[in-house]
Amino acid sequence: MRLFYTKYPKSQTLSDFLSWSHYVELLSISDDLERSFYEQQIIIDKWSVRELKRQKKTALFHRLALSKDKEGILALAKKGHKIQTSDDLVKDPYIFEVRHGAIYLYT
Repeated sequence: MRLFYTKYPKSQTLSDFLSWSHYVELLSISDDLERSFYEQQIIIDKWSVRELKRQKKTALFHRLALSKDKEGILALAKKGHKIQTSDDLVKDPYIFEVRHGAIYLYT
């Protein structure tokens, strides 16, 4: 609760779109800029807590920060990338995720 108070002081209005579980996940992020990014993405894309955890695990913020194709990374974050050809496997860095029996690759 103390951490919550220090990161979201009384003068700052809390969002109606975020649940307590969202805030618990957000408070685990030490970097203020990164936390703010994920908070905004939750509101814009209406992420569930599960989706927030998935995006954090696949380092969406860091991938966007390093990428020249920020729109492309955001599109991949929303719908994923299904491996269809062998060319889809030759990307760097590799971030693999298995969902619903399919392997997704994020770069």
